Amino acid sequence: MVSYGITHESGRLERVLVHHPGAELEEANRDPIKHHFDKPVNIRRFISEHERLMESLKEAGIEVLNVGEIVGENMGEAIKKCPNLVFTRDSSSVTGAGVILMRMGLSSRRLETPIIKGVYKAIGVPVGIQLEEPETFEGGGFALLEDRVAVAGLCSRTTRRALELVRDFLFRERLVDLFIILNLPEGEIHIDGDFAELPGKLALFHTETLEYARAEFYSGSDVWSGSFIEWLREEGWETLEITDKERLDMAANFLTIDRDLAIHYEGNPRIMKEVRARGIEVIQIPGSELKKGNGGVHCMTCPILRT
Repeated sequence: MVSYGITHESGRLERVLVHHPGAELEEANRDPIKHHFDKPVNIRRFISEHERLMESLKEAGIEVLNVGEIVGENMGEAIKKCPNLVFTRDSSSVTGAGVILMRMGLSSRRLETPIIKGVYKAIGVPVGIQLEEPETFEGGGFALLEDRVAVAGLCSRTTRRALELVRDFLFRERLVDLFIILNLPEGEIHIDGDFAELPGKLALFHTETLEYARAEFYSGSDVWSGSFIEWLREEGWETLEITDKERLDMAANFLTIDRDLAIHYEGNPRIMKEVRARGIEVIQIPGSELKKGNGGVHCMTCPILRT
């Protein structure tokens, strides 16, 4: 039976990797800026909100794999040094040919790599490609879309060579037919928050960020540049623009559960109304404390299997 593999972000989610946070949040509170937190968090409330996320996933019939439970006491001390481990999206991305093991752009997060590598060994997912020094890339800057397309953001935490290595791996394994690089404004760290795929080929995006520069399109031996948003529309995607304010409130940070179900934080009433009008129900969970870590529901979940 297939136990891993993702082809795009809007299939039925069967297995997902999370990390339920604990004592490592004390490290985040000692130096929030170093760890890319907005401010110190209320640890008890942060943990409680994350528990609600896990409960929502389980209630939807998803197998929830917890990093701390999988690696056990052997890596307990290592986990305490990784306050961003809760954002499991960033350290890896799973494909049908194995996991893409990232080397993260935020240097303090590189301590997460042996932990995550241990997780995949324990659950039987092979490493398809592991990025090595000096290259950097994070899972929050990567997405697999419908119709065998991959999208990656070239940003402050990404090297161009890392994108080339991932692109070549995906082409070599015949996982995608088109690889798109989004050239993001200076200071941007991920495409999470600026772009999201929802079922029915619905794309949410922040225009100013995605139209900052021309995107690069790679298809076999063909290379061209152009507007990513125009390409979406030409390919039959329905597009929904988010405002600056909605972007700051993580409006484009959905996690799709099924063809008619997604999870998001509370808030963003206009976007929720628009998404529901398209037949997608949204489970909304509290996130006021989780947001202080600069991440959303999408950031805190790494899909292992979609069908």
